[in-house]
Amino acid sequence: MIDALRYEVVRLQTIRSTYWLVGIAVTFQLIMSVILAAVISSSTSFGGDGAFDVIATIGASSGFAPLFIAYIIGLLGVFSTGHEYRHGMIRATLTAIPNRTHVFVAKIVSTVVVSAVAALLCVLIALLSILAFGLDLPTGSALGEMALGTTIFTTLFSLSGLAFAAITRNQTAAVALLLLVPTVLESIIRAIVIAIKSASDDPQSDGGIVQILKYLPYDAGGKLYTRASLDDLLSFLGYTPFGPVGGGIVMGVFVAALLAIAYALFLKRDA
Repeated sequence: MIDALRYEVVRLQTIRSTYWLVGIAVTFQLIMSVILAAVISSSTSFGGDGAFDVIATIGASSGFAPLFIAYIIGLLGVFSTGHEYRHGMIRATLTAIPNRTHVFVAKIVSTVVVSAVAALLCVLIALLSILAFGLDLPTGSALGEMALGTTIFTTLFSLSGLAFAAITRNQTAAVALLLLVPTVLESIIRAIVIAIKSASDDPQSDGGIVQILKYLPYDAGGKLYTRASLDDLLSFLGYTPFGPVGGGIVMGVFVAALLAIAYALFLKRDA
């Protein structure tokens, strides 16, 4: 297992995309944090925990925008496996480390570590931006919740990218799935469910088909860092989404299922 981890560390260090993706995520966070902090500093009615939440997530805490750093860092998960299939290096990997379980676990561990560190670095940049512009610091609980929420979501997002790449064995397809499932597919499902519920005999009743929306994995996982949400507007349809813990569990179970499928296929298929 140690050899597999060392192999994966060396592989990550020699692939330029690792540095590019982390660098893009950090640079994007820095630029947007400075802009948002500058705008907020000129406002006398907004600050404290709310300001930190907005800056740390680049507006995603409002529930009306995606967590952009997760989409950038999430590509690390895709490339952790996709690169090797794209360039035919998976054969070399399995020759050097014949134990497929060790190889797969090493990729999961490395993806978790790099994604978590990159996400925490982005939160730190947001905190430094607040200090630089003299804004009120967030409370300890708010800082901890946001740091934990964004880190868990980003890490799970990256792991889903790894799973998509291992399942499809196609880097392009995995990137498309990682970007389209949470943005397009879940939006289509949400629109269909809302239309059906609105056309029902009692659209304001609790329960019914609208409860399906609670189990959209990426949307549910978004509760880890959102403080308001588009889903709150659906309360008139009897819809009550999960909180941060419940939403995180839904996304975690979904990602675990994807990884289980990817692992099973990885053991059985030819390189």
